[in-house]
Amino acid sequence: MSEKSPRAPRRIVLLVGDKNSEICEVLREYHGDEISGNKVHADIQTFAAKYPGRTVAAEWLSKLGWTRFLWCNRPPNS
Repeated sequence: MSEKSPRAPRRIVLLVGDKNSEICEVLREYHGDEISGNKVHADIQTFAAKYPGRTVAAEWLSKLGWTRFLWCNRPPNS
């Protein structure tokens, strides 16, 4: 019987500008059993709504460093 490799940590970040920009702030981190694709997708939507007009992104920690795989932004409230 083989053991599963541990899942790579994930995080949601607030970006300075567009989806290719630098990180302004780490909003949420996920480790171990708390890592869930459904949770990350739900949380990124929640953070995008909390920061209208800004871009939030999800990243996972690979051997090469943090890798961005998902981003979201909502139009500013009028």
